[in-house]
Amino acid sequence: MLLANSAYSQASKILVYDAAHKNYDVSKAYPDLLPDDMAATIERSEESITDSLLNGKFGLLLFFPQIGLDLNEKQAILSFLEDGGSLFLVFDEEKRTPFNGINHIIAPFGIELTEQDLPYLHNCGAIADVGDVCKDRREIPYSGGRAVLGGEVISKVYMEGDHVHSAYVNTSNGGKIVVMADGMASLLMGSAEGVRLTGTVPADTRYWGKDSRIFMQEMLAFFLSD
Repeated sequence: MLLANSAYSQASKILVYDAAHKNYDVSKAYPDLLPDDMAATIERSEESITDSLLNGKFGLLLFFPQIGLDLNEKQAILSFLEDGGSLFLVFDEEKRTPFNGINHIIAPFGIELTEQDLPYLHNCGAIADVGDVCKDRREIPYSGGRAVLGGEVISKVYMEGDHVHSAYVNTSNGGKIVVMADGMASLLMGSAEGVRLTGTVPADTRYWGKDSRIFMQEMLAFFLSD
């Protein structure tokens, strides 16, 4: 299935959206988030991740893999990154996204996820300051997840302690790895009406974090940039 924000051409940067690992599938929302000034397309895949699947592609969008990747898939991604490919990895707390040794893929490039979840603080949110990715300060939802270790910080969890919500590295072969330790922003959750630290469970919570959409637009533009 091909999803695009512009007419497909050989010059397009093709992103593979993995849908083979019981993911939260938000692929239909993402073509509208791609930058208008870049020729980029998204291909949704329900196949196992292989060298063949990634061959010729610009990057892999690996969001919320609830079924763990097998060793062959991990090796295919690792080889892809070593050859200059890019990875946008979105994880979450253990009950939604089992750890499954995911650092085997990203640790060789100087970035990791904590195996353990952070202490839970309902509807605490995260902040992305102005930097390489965001043009303005962005308020994004967060209500439980892991932390990112290493890389250049994009956003931090809005609670006591220095907990990194998302970060990136540029690989030596010309690719990028962007890692998010929680996926609420990638699901475009949060609203201007949300009040931080309110609610107790999802059913009674209007999540704080009004900037998910523009944050993800900026993340994708950065991910696709040279």
